[in-house]
Amino acid sequence: MHDVMSKGITLVEGLEKSKEPQLAREAIYIMWPSEESLTKMLMDFDESFRVYKAAHVFLLDRLPPVLVTKLQQSPAKKYIRSLKESYIGFLPKESRVFTLNFPDSFRLFFSPGSAGKGEMKTRIADQLATLCAFLGEFPTIRCNKAVAGVEDIAHELYKRLEDFKMQSPSFATDEGKNKSELIILDRGFDVVSPLVHELTYQAMVYDLLGIKRDVYSYEATTEGGGKHSREVILDESDPLWVELRHKFISDVIGEVREMVKGFADSKSKSPTASYDMSVKKLHQMIKEVPQYQKELSKLARHFSLAETCDKKLKAGMFDLCKAEQDLATGESETGEKIDSAMNLTTPILFDRKIGVYEKVRLMMLQLLFSEGEAKEGFAKLIQRVEIPPKERSSILNLACLGHPSVEGREGRGNGIEEQSQRAEEEGEGRRREIRRLSLDTHHSRHHGVSAVTEVGGIGSEGQTGREEQQLAPLRKMSRSHASSYL
Repeated sequence: MHDVMSKGITLVEGLEKSKEPQLAREAIYIMWPSEESLTKMLMDFDESFRVYKAAHVFLLDRLPPVLVTKLQQSPAKKYIRSLKESYIGFLPKESRVFTLNFPDSFRLFFSPGSAGKGEMKTRIADQLATLCAFLGEFPTIRCNKAVAGVEDIAHELYKRLEDFKMQSPSFATDEGKNKSELIILDRGFDVVSPLVHELTYQAMVYDLLGIKRDVYSYEATTEGGGKHSREVILDESDPLWVELRHKFISDVIGEVREMVKGFADSKSKSPTASYDMSVKKLHQMIKEVPQYQKELSKLARHFSLAETCDKKLKAGMFDLCKAEQDLATGESETGEKIDSAMNLTTPILFDRKIGVYEKVRLMMLQLLFSEGEAKEGFAKLIQRVEIPPKERSSILNLACLGHPSVEGREGRGNGIEEQSQRAEEEGEGRRREIRRLSLDTHHSRHHGVSAVTEVGGIGSEGQTGREEQQLAPLRKMSRSHASSYL
């Protein structure tokens, strides 16, 4: 927001928000070229209740022909001073992370018989193409050939990039660098990772503290010693957040404590050998040395975040996290094989202090670990634990990701959509393979073994030979480090 304000833009509002007329001002619209967005924008220039003097419209992708016609036929078009298609169909979240901002794609991709799958694949291919164009890359495209939908997206993306290359011959012509690779995988490739509570700083903050839109609310101390609520954005504008976010929570607490001690010692004539710190003492320090409020407030913010996560872990999640890791790796932290998932999870599932959401995640891990065996006993366990119908469907819908359902592959009486013919044909082989890949990724955290899978190439290389490549796991974690904290 600071960067926006520095350009003289004094007001930023959501497209869906009701607005007061400001006929002396021109408005800038940055939006996705959907019918809903275009309709809301045109409503701001309805003759009966016009909001702005004029509009400058920046679209994040190509405007479809049907919407071009709608815009041309609208009386509001005379108020549009400029319109630009930017071809940025993605949102950069971090320097190395982006999202397509298309949450409904998960349901469309995995729900058997859902309408709109074709449009979903086309949209994803279009959005990925804008990413490649923005980066100036025409990558070798690789995908999981076992999943038809993923391969469809890969082929559509390749066609988009080929078309773009024909229109712009200078696109991706840098011969002096290695050719990049784009790997497209579906969520079924690794179901385990989202279910396990990861014990690194950023993961715990977002998992446990209800952070929304990267905003954290906390109580700050003013120069006069008073307190007030404050919101901060957790993003890469904070160097300390970037430094700490992927470290284990115990390390974060220790490092912030050392930073505070170092700061206190640098301002004191008699450095202390040790420093017993708490959020309360840190706020007291801010009160005593208000001239250093900015530096100390940053440390207080991260110490408060890390300490809150640590307290939640120790207040009831200790055994839960340990059980999750045991199920994900198939062995205890001492290396002993886990024979019975039921014995491991039952005490936690009947613990009233554990929330339904955490129990659902644990039961999903249990189902993946057992490969759907003892389905009758598992179905009874769901009832005894009193899992609500909506969350119960989430557990059973693992079948849609190529994993065993509780009540059979046909989905008899399980309250979810009937399994598609494609899922039936893939059968148990795909389920076992995906589970092996998922668990091998976690198993490698302890043994240092890289899980591998076969992916097919798309494009000139893939057209001629479709060579099968070995892909190292995209995510590698150290169980020994996590377990030492537990």
